[in-house]
Amino acid sequence: MNDFLLDDTGDLLITNGDFTVGDSSMQETEDIIMSYPGWWKQFPLVGCAAPNYLNSPGTGQGLSNSIMQQLKLDGKTLSTFSTSINPDGTFTININGQSILVTN
Repeated sequence: MNDFLLDDTGDLLITNGDFTVGDSSMQETEDIIMSYPGWWKQFPLVGCAAPNYLNSPGTGQGLSNSIMQQLKLDGKTLSTFSTSINPDGTFTININGQSILVTN
């Protein structure tokens, strides 16, 4: 799937004075993980609300379950999936060899 790409701060990526278009499958996955239910007007149940799980002891399994459920409902194939809690309280989520860092 191709779409407008975003930079590391979430702004539109502009290259040579124009919007950058490219493979957006990982960007879409990150959007599902980071968004909250109700953020997407067309799909009000989509969203894992991952930032809510930061610094909450014992909630890692709940986040993992939510992510796997949401991505499968979106039609994504999960060949590999893991989550890990970092010492600073953030999460690293590995999906199909790609890493997503969940911070506030």
